[in-house]
Amino acid sequence: MNGRLDRVKIIEQAEKYVRTGKIREAITEYEKLLDDDPTDVSINNIVGDLYVRLGQTDRAIKAFEKVATEYEKKSLYSQALAILKKICRLNPGHHQYFIRMADLYSRQGFLAEAKKEYLRVAEGFLRAKKVAEAIELYEKVAWLDKEDLNIRMQLAALYKLDGHPEKAVKELLEVADLKMSYDLVDEAHKILLEAKKIEASNPKINLKLAEVLRLKGQAAEAMDLTRSVLDKNPHELEALSFLGNVYYEEGKFEEAKDIFTEILNFYPLNVNARYKLGRINLGQGEVDKAYEYFEPLIDSYLKKRKEEKAIGLIGLVLTVRKDHLPAMEKLAAILRENKDLARLEQVDRAILNELKRIGEKSRMLSYYSEILKLRPQDEKLAKEYRDLKKELMVSEEALELSDTWVPSREQEEEIQSGLAQADVYIQEGLARLAHRVIEGLLMKYPNDPLIKQKLSYIDNLGEQLTEDELIKKVAKATAIETQVLRPAKTVIPDKQPSKSSQQFQEQVLSEDKVNPLDIFRDTGLVPIVSTDSREKKYYDLQENLRAEQAIISAIYLRQKRGANTQLERELSSIVQDFKNEVRSKIPEEDYQIHLQLGLAFLEQELFDEAIEEFSLASKDKNLILESLNLISHCYRLKGNLKESEHWLNRAIKLVAPGSDQYFALMFDLGLIYTQAGDLEKALTVYREIQSWNPAYRNVSDKIDELSNSKRKSNSLPK
Repeated sequence: MNGRLDRVKIIEQAEKYVRTGKIREAITEYEKLLDDDPTDVSINNIVGDLYVRLGQTDRAIKAFEKVATEYEKKSLYSQALAILKKICRLNPGHHQYFIRMADLYSRQGFLAEAKKEYLRVAEGFLRAKKVAEAIELYEKVAWLDKEDLNIRMQLAALYKLDGHPEKAVKELLEVADLKMSYDLVDEAHKILLEAKKIEASNPKINLKLAEVLRLKGQAAEAMDLTRSVLDKNPHELEALSFLGNVYYEEGKFEEAKDIFTEILNFYPLNVNARYKLGRINLGQGEVDKAYEYFEPLIDSYLKKRKEEKAIGLIGLVLTVRKDHLPAMEKLAAILRENKDLARLEQVDRAILNELKRIGEKSRMLSYYSEILKLRPQDEKLAKEYRDLKKELMVSEEALELSDTWVPSREQEEEIQSGLAQADVYIQEGLARLAHRVIEGLLMKYPNDPLIKQKLSYIDNLGEQLTEDELIKKVAKATAIETQVLRPAKTVIPDKQPSKSSQQFQEQVLSEDKVNPLDIFRDTGLVPIVSTDSREKKYYDLQENLRAEQAIISAIYLRQKRGANTQLERELSSIVQDFKNEVRSKIPEEDYQIHLQLGLAFLEQELFDEAIEEFSLASKDKNLILESLNLISHCYRLKGNLKESEHWLNRAIKLVAPGSDQYFALMFDLGLIYTQAGDLEKALTVYREIQSWNPAYRNVSDKIDELSNSKRKSNSLPK
């Protein structure tokens, strides 16, 4: 066909055939155009309408399906829906088109319409005894509306009918949870009894049933049911916690104490057991034991900068025994860090009185010193201080080193980071580099005894590892694969659970408690979930990376504060040495390690080094998409927007148009255009995303913002 002129002639001839009633001849002409472009939506739509006039429904549907597919590819979902409705009217028996239409409703946020279409098709499947197909649609409806308990109950019944009792039980348990959150305890009880008919010995069912019985005031039956669970699994945490909580609420503290002690024997980080044991021991006057249980929780709060909650736990101890020395000293440390000087003085004086009472004279010196800094005019206190120094024969010089400087939390973190880094270098035989790190710390904190002690230790080190020994040590690999399988609990948004459903679980733990996951997070024991089934090798670079990140972070802090030392001037050489050392020990084909190393460099804003590592990682087909996106991100952070766009477009070509990945990358492309000041291109990208999902990453707000900027720009005088 010769260009636009031939196309116009064909269309004119086809329209002439239509006017004279020659439908078949018209279709023949239009199909000439489709031979040249099979995806032409306007011609396919016309051909579909002509086949409808001929009564050839199947051919019409085939033409309309091509139109709908093209609209979907271009994210023109409203147009695609209109075509799918036309197909469904032509043949109501084609279930796949109704499902496809419901999917489009769901994608656009029209949940009621999507739900209606899914259920219509599901009913047809059930009439045809196609249970598995019906289940798939009911699952979609349940996902759209998790609060529709009737649908959830029907889904559970279908699971049971289809031979999946475990799925039926899971669904019933979630429905029971929802009923309890609405204070519908009797209804939850009935649902759990239905679940028990399916799996009578399921511990989750029995424990949830015990909770319901407890809420109904049937404590004895609840405890019997819980004991039956423990008979089969004596260390079941949920059952032990439930039983311990019931004993606690019933005032049977010795029984509760035994249960919570058993929990800590097997689950030492369990927050509920630790807190309850602390409260029980306080009630029994065992203050030291109570503080022993509370202290890990207090430290965890402090790590997360939740000082008020830490002080609350300390307050529980001091309420029972106001002169408890460890609790007062912990409180003083918190007040000192927060520069709460008025309360610090009060606590210091209380500590001083307690130290006098027990005769701990040497420990009194630092508290005398601190109080006198706050109250330099207190002559009586100054005299006591002088007398004590004379009695203990302590020189002024020794005092300057022992009690005149207490690091802040930020300073302490920097010191501990540097010391830990030096330890890594010492372990690897890099004493010279360790010495350099400690010297840098000593220049910043000349009076810190730990730094001086570490420097002395390094100076006295003997012969270190040979080069061969060092390479073998660093190059050893460990294989790690941890899978975490934990179902998520159903959450009802924007609705508060009733008081009665929370009463049993939260009556005593009404305060904001420490999350056990946070405690694990503080230890650095982060679980890694892998979905890649390929065999992998892992090089033990965690300490090396942590060490290099620590020194780079410390250098940045010093540069920010204007403190330039030899350490800063050697930053580039340190990074280069580290890169060379890693290169010599990691084969180039270990792409996963190069990706992780690139992320470490990116975190420290070493963009060129990060790009180099991501480029190596991109050679792995399983990592190429992530690597290209990260390279683009690095260039954008560097301000090289042309290169950033180039690498991102390479990534976009690797994903299917219209997929979630596609729109995520397109959003990043919009950010590049915005940063480059090309508002028109940015708007085009964001509008495409908006037609796919108007709620995606506040894209509608971005469009409004860019449109306003564009209008203001156009209104300025040229």
